[in-house]
Amino acid sequence: MAFATKVFWNADERRPRAFWRLSLQALLMVTLVLLGIFLIAEPLTGLHKRGLFFGGANPDQYNHIINMVIGPILTLLVIASVWIAGRWLDHRKFADFGLVLSRAWWTDFVFGLAMGALLMSGVFLYEYLAGWVVITGKLQATASLSLSLALLFTVVKDLCVGIYEEVVARGYQLTNLMEGFHGFAGLGYRGAVGASIVASSLIFGVLHGFNDNSSFYSDINLAFIGVMFAVAYVATGKLGLSMGLHMSWNFFQGTVFGLAVSGDKERGSFLVVQQGGPHAYTGGVFGPEAGLLGTAAAGLGIFLILLWVRATRHASVTHGAGIVTSI
Repeated sequence: MAFATKVFWNADERRPRAFWRLSLQALLMVTLVLLGIFLIAEPLTGLHKRGLFFGGANPDQYNHIINMVIGPILTLLVIASVWIAGRWLDHRKFADFGLVLSRAWWTDFVFGLAMGALLMSGVFLYEYLAGWVVITGKLQATASLSLSLALLFTVVKDLCVGIYEEVVARGYQLTNLMEGFHGFAGLGYRGAVGASIVASSLIFGVLHGFNDNSSFYSDINLAFIGVMFAVAYVATGKLGLSMGLHMSWNFFQGTVFGLAVSGDKERGSFLVVQQGGPHAYTGGVFGPEAGLLGTAAAGLGIFLILLWVRATRHASVTHGAGIVTSI
């Protein structure tokens, strides 16, 4: 009985241990998302089939419309799962997961937006000058969609993905992993931070292995991109920088430059391109996130994040969960 208590329960902190907090939050998140789909998306689709909800839309149009409706709702449900887990499992404030909407938070967010645009512009410019990508059109969407619907869909999607992936992967998972690793096998604060960055980023990469056109290398490369987002969170103690970076990284990659994003080609974009060049560098049909150019962009991103933190903060930054990281 004492062994089971030690494995499952931290008596000093009066809460489940980190592994179980992470597992229960994931279970709660999946449950809430499935309920949202069952209680909202399915009834709306039933109304659509009866002509009562965008009845005149073709299947492709309706698929984008329903995802623009359900996407923000599911994002809120994911956030709710983190709030509930934080309140009842972690015994901490929601703000401790990096969502402190202060002036510094918004400043980081804007810098992240600019950084994502810069990094992806660099990737595209390199490919263009090397002749690996050819511009074949501008401001186009697939025949079944209007350009406005296609672009609006990508904006909503990039906002939702940038929010819920950062809240879960960095805000909740990384925070709990840092606490779980601290003291494990003699790890101190710095060791726990490093181990948690690696672990959370590997989870991030593996989960993207379910995407179309994924490969072992794309999973590893996305894990490294996850390190970039994790460094943004750990170095600032807030999600503003990682969220802004994540959103604009995806938006400029797919919607502006017409490249594939994590194996998915956007249905409308500012530039329409034909991808060529060596797959090892460009990532091929998966997009830059599976190529060495994506790796280089993430490496440069980590460097820029550390420069930004040095320029805007003191030498040490206190993380929301109480871990101090030297910058």
